[in-house]
Amino acid sequence: MTEGAGAAYHLRELAVARDPTSPAHRLPVIGAADRTILDIGCGAGQTLIAAELGPDRTAIGLDVDHDALALGRTLTSTVEFAAGRAEELPFAAERFDLVVSRVALPYADIPRAAAEMARVLRPGGRCWLLLHPPSFAWRALADSVTHGRIRNAVYQLYLLANGLALELLGRQFAYPLNRARFESVQTGRGMRRTLERAGFEGIAIDEGKFFVVVAVRRP
Repeated sequence: MTEGAGAAYHLRELAVARDPTSPAHRLPVIGAADRTILDIGCGAGQTLIAAELGPDRTAIGLDVDHDALALGRTLTSTVEFAAGRAEELPFAAERFDLVVSRVALPYADIPRAAAEMARVLRPGGRCWLLLHPPSFAWRALADSVTHGRIRNAVYQLYLLANGLALELLGRQFAYPLNRARFESVQTGRGMRRTLERAGFEGIAIDEGKFFVVVAVRRP
């Protein structure tokens, strides 16, 4: 994705985040007790910008894309931006009341990311996760086979296998052709087990139109 295309994508995502009538609109519920908030895989900060948080809160967006972070800094002064990965959050323990992640964890090593979320959340703090269900990869696989895109079909099989590994084994595997790359689809049972192992309780899973998981860090 070129820099211009990347900026256009993030601006479209911001428009969706600000439009409750959009079919793709889904934002976390941010409560009065959520004073410090981290968004993992924030892009240009569209989720936090759309939340319209007041100056009495601390909102931090984290992403690996430096161009997206630079764009975010031009869009808002109410969100702090930091570069980093979900598997190695550059923050002190028990720093946040709420951690959100909108379709970023599917591109991470989820057990490591879950452990990091538990580490940076205060006891009783919450995480809100928007994820990719298996149907995400099945649709892409069918499309790839139909159009003869064999390499992409193989990659979708990797996503499905990695989701199964998370559910059955509690771990994930790097992509064989790029050992630094993790990606998967998720299941409710796999996420429940992963979050419980990481130190979460009160896990609520909604596999309706959007696949959303909410969990509370154990005291």
